[in-house]
Amino acid sequence: MKIYQLVTISLIVVCLLSACTPMAGAEDDGDMLLIDFGNGQTYWADIEGTGSYGNIIASSAESIGLDAEYNGELAINGISKTLVSGNEIIKTSWKLYIWDNRWDYAGSSFSSSYAGGTIAAGFYPDASEEDIICPVSTPEYKTIWTQFGGSSKSYNVSDSYGISENPALPVEWHNTYSTGYVNSGLVAAGDLLYHTTGGAWGAGGENGDPWVYCLNRFTGDIVWKYHGTYGVGYEVTTPVIIGNMLVVTTTCGDILCFERFSGEVLHEMHIDFNPPMDEEGTITWDAETFVTGATTPVYDSGVLYFGTADGRICCYAVTCSEGFKEVWTYVPENSMRGSFYFHAPTIADIDGRKILYIGNYGGNLFALDCLTGKEIWSKKVVDMSDTNIPKPGMPGSAATTTVSKDCSVILVTCTDGGMTTSSGYILALDPLTGKGKNGEDYLWKLNALMTTPVCTEDGFYTYMSASAKGDEHVCVADGNEVLIDNSICKFDWNGNLVWMCSYNMYVKAPLTLADGVLYAMEYSAGGTDGGGGHLSAVSAENGELLWSALLQPYSEDSYSMAQATIIDGKIYAANDYGAVYCLSDTAGEYTGETAIDTLQTAGFDHWSWYALIVLTAATLGAFAVFYRGA
Repeated sequence: MKIYQLVTISLIVVCLLSACTPMAGAEDDGDMLLIDFGNGQTYWADIEGTGSYGNIIASSAESIGLDAEYNGELAINGISKTLVSGNEIIKTSWKLYIWDNRWDYAGSSFSSSYAGGTIAAGFYPDASEEDIICPVSTPEYKTIWTQFGGSSKSYNVSDSYGISENPALPVEWHNTYSTGYVNSGLVAAGDLLYHTTGGAWGAGGENGDPWVYCLNRFTGDIVWKYHGTYGVGYEVTTPVIIGNMLVVTTTCGDILCFERFSGEVLHEMHIDFNPPMDEEGTITWDAETFVTGATTPVYDSGVLYFGTADGRICCYAVTCSEGFKEVWTYVPENSMRGSFYFHAPTIADIDGRKILYIGNYGGNLFALDCLTGKEIWSKKVVDMSDTNIPKPGMPGSAATTTVSKDCSVILVTCTDGGMTTSSGYILALDPLTGKGKNGEDYLWKLNALMTTPVCTEDGFYTYMSASAKGDEHVCVADGNEVLIDNSICKFDWNGNLVWMCSYNMYVKAPLTLADGVLYAMEYSAGGTDGGGGHLSAVSAENGELLWSALLQPYSEDSYSMAQATIIDGKIYAANDYGAVYCLSDTAGEYTGETAIDTLQTAGFDHWSWYALIVLTAATLGAFAVFYRGA
């Protein structure tokens, strides 16, 4: 036998062995249960117990730490059903689905005997056959990211994993658009990813208009795209995935419902701009005014929630067959009105109540009963009218809200409302009263600029920088003080600093936590002095900077307002260059458009290469022995 024949046979054997080896994530997990809260939150569990579907679901949910029971009616984490009422009545309860290469709807027949197989319990509204909503998480693609912050609770935590070390560069794939920046969040389900572009500054025709894109998230190929109507020249809201629908809000005031696989526009409605005005037609509020339609929507309890630029808070039902139906609309008193601009509402389940929180550009924060639209409390949390540097005379913005997982604290980030904020702070309040202990104004306050917190049981993570009108130091739990720096930080729920990772570049978008790693996308432009345009990873345990990779191609306009989306070892990011990137442990093609600047790169250093080398060497050795014996 010739040596080239030996090599050929060896390579064939290696290929056959590789083909027979299961790919990571593709193994058969056996019968499983999906628990889908219908708001972006999903959990997967092994099937536990015996008996009826209800008993199986309760036992399996308990096995992964959820509070579940079945006594003729299924309840998980205290949720069994909701009734959202107003102009329409929307009944939402747990529904049963059975997996048969898709989710087959089985109604509410939880008393039937479990017959084996993978099943799901989904919290979705009662509907006619053509409007049944099925889960979008599947056994093949378990992780989803269907709305801003990952769910209506805005925890900013992915249940998947990213890359803890050695990302491969160039990026696995990227798309650059002539239709402007990508400031929307990137939402994904299955093999599809969705986002908008905002129109290129100064461009005429179609390139200056907004677009909606659906991509294959494994290749970056465009599956479909939609040409929208020009509004005010920028689109920054994040779409929301609801079953087979995709809902997008736009600055022209239109809200669009797509069939998300084909891109067909199923329905659209228009949000009018009717702020309070005096007899001369002058807007009467003393606040920044935006004419931008609806904010980023969230989906919870079978309905959509969003704010509007003219200061209303809205609840709408949406179905494939009938489109949008108003359920309730809350209009604040004129003294509390102001534009709601792009910030999504946050929904929390507290003491058996569903409560919506949202802030406006009048510096006011609102807490409403989700099911009725009735005000629970409202409060002015920021008023910088006398000291506002970027927006003179304006009170500022009650920007983002986050509720702790035990529902004891709500955090609200308060800023001067500028595009690049110079002053701000974060307030901790009682979620049920909007106050502090013993009637005080707040629980605690940190006078520093912070991004939307990432919420965990023992604390929260944020990017922190000094406020022009703030403090110089923050307190550590041991009583010491640390100088406020541009840094990625962890705080406990009492507002004490746990650790700080100094980070020279500016971060505007929320951080994302996945499998013990925080991911930050810089707002600093690519190619600027000292770096810029990086996606970085930081250990959530101790604040160690794990890696920082410059995403290419880039331009001097590569600012990023988009939160990273993390799914199964792939990190999706976007920026003002009009680019979407997929960073993973697989290198893509080198474009030659920009240089690569990274602290670490994987290159050859990946377990699959080492496994292949060992397997090849072993095979060659075995054939060598066989050859000598022959």
